[in-house]
Amino acid sequence: MNTNSQDSDAAKPIIAAVTSPGEIEIGVRFRHTMKVELGMSVAGLRPDWAERETAYFARRTSEGCAQWHLARVGEEFVGSSCAFVDDSWASTLLTRPKTGWIIGVYVLPKFRRRGIARGLTDAALRWLRGTSCTEAKLHASSFGRGIYESLGFALTNEMILKL
Repeated sequence: MNTNSQDSDAAKPIIAAVTSPGEIEIGVRFRHTMKVELGMSVAGLRPDWAERETAYFARRTSEGCAQWHLARVGEEFVGSSCAFVDDSWASTLLTRPKTGWIIGVYVLPKFRRRGIARGLTDAALRWLRGTSCTEAKLHASSFGRGIYESLGFALTNEMILKL
C-alpha cells in the first residue's frame, strides 16, 4: 500500500487499493470483526477460514475480479471495503457479468463518523464502475444504510428466510 500520511489520529485518512495477500488478509479480518460486531453468525467457520478467504480474494484480485481497499490513519489500518464481480452460477451464463458486490465496509469504532466508510464505499464503487458490472449490490446494516442511500443505493424486495 503506497501512501503518504501523517502520524496523528487527526491526520486525514488515506484510502488505497491493495493487492498483496498480507494486506488482503487485513481486510478479511476487518470483515470478520464486522460480522461479530453486528451479531452475525460465524459459527461453523473452518479453523483456517482467514487463510481460505484471503487466498480466494488474492486469486480474484490477480484475475482482475476483486479489489480490497484499506483505510489508514498514520501507520494504523482503520477500515476496509471489498468490491468484486459476482462469480455465482448465474454470472457464468452471461458474456458480460453485470453484478458487482461490495462487502466488508468496516471502520474501527474510534475512527467512525469521519467519512471513512463513505470513502471506502466510494472507492469500491469507482472500481466496480471500471469493470463490466452494470449494478452494485450490498447488504446494509442499520449503521450503513444512510451512507448507501446517499450514494444512490435503492432498497429492493430481496427477502431472506433462515432455514
